[in-house]
Amino acid sequence: MRYLMLGVLLICGCTQQPQEGPPRYQVSGEVLLNGKPVPAGTVQFEPDATLGNKGPMAIAEIHDGRYETEYGKGIVGGPQKIVVEAFDGQGEPGTSLTNGRPLPGGPFRMKADIPRENGTFDISVKS
Repeated sequence: MRYLMLGVLLICGCTQQPQEGPPRYQVSGEVLLNGKPVPAGTVQFEPDATLGNKGPMAIAEIHDGRYETEYGKGIVGGPQKIVVEAFDGQGEPGTSLTNGRPLPGGPFRMKADIPRENGTFDISVKS
């Protein structure tokens, strides 16, 4: 039994894949629209290729004016195109409007240069 458990541990340890692609960083922060917290929605980070930045996109959900990227699925850092999809948060579970109705003027777009490290980045957009 002891050798079986040792074999399982060795197999599991040998099959871990190294992370592919550029390093990704966890980012969290506040999302404001016209100075007020966005009730629900998403934030999309896309490396700005026009400024020489490349890598995978990252998407985070907004809840009560805050977002946080998932571990291992964060941003690559550097120049980013940011898109905020903002909703009123008055949706009904099980329907196509789970986040509620879109807030007027969206989606909201901005650009920013985000440090290549884990940290916070607050977003403020206007309609």
